[in-house]
This record gives sequence, structure tokens and C-alpha cells, in this order.
Amino acid sequence: MNVLVAEDNLFTIQQYKHVLEKNGYSVTTARDGEECMQKYNEAFLSLDTESIESGPFDVVLIDNNMPKKSGAEAVREILERCPNQRVIFASAYNINSILSAPGVLKDSVEVLQKPFSLNTMIAKIQTK
Repeated sequence: MNVLVAEDNLFTIQQYKHVLEKNGYSVTTARDGEECMQKYNEAFLSLDTESIESGPFDVVLIDNNMPKKSGAEAVREILERCPNQRVIFASAYNINSILSAPGVLKDSVEVLQKPFSLNTMIAKIQTK
């Protein structure tokens, strides 16, 4: 299972990456919204035609409050490119305001409200 983690806090990225890899996941990381989109688009271009509909990652785990481009902005671009991409917002901020941002459909994203345990994160990712 391939996971893209977009998070601006280096310590948090290290925690996520460690626990995800320990559970057998392949992890790509991004430190801001622009880098997230760069890595997403690079991965998308390498897809075969059968995988285009579901997206290049099994899940995108993304914070909202990041430099250069917010998580909501990045998710809007991701869903424009690949409407079936599984996205999980992991944020301490008001999730309802994030989900009501233009182009971010409540039905298109899942939520992990910070703070959460790493076991909760793994359980959320494994669901579906």
C-alpha cells in the first residue's frame, strides 16, 4: 500500500513514516502543499491506464495548515485530477471549515482530528 503524507512538522512526518513503514506501507512525504502536488503529479504520470481512476496512492494523508499551499488547496487539485483518490485530512483545525472550502466535497475526504494516536491513524488507513 502506497501512502503520500503531506505535513509541515518534521517530527510528525518522522512519526507517521516510522509507524506506516513498520506496518508495511510504502511512504512518500511532502513538507508543504506545493511539494505534495509535485510528488502527486509525478506519481500520477507514471500510472498505467488501469490505475488512473483510483490514483497513484492508496491514500493521501494530509494536514491543512501548511506553507506555500494549504491542504484544502492541494486536495482540490488532487480531486480535480483524480476524483476517486482516497484522502484523509489529519488536522487540529476546524475540519468543517476545511471540508466546506470550494472544491472540497465532504463525501470525498475522510477526517482524522488531531490529536490522535498512531494506532488510530493506522486503523483509519486500513479501513476501506
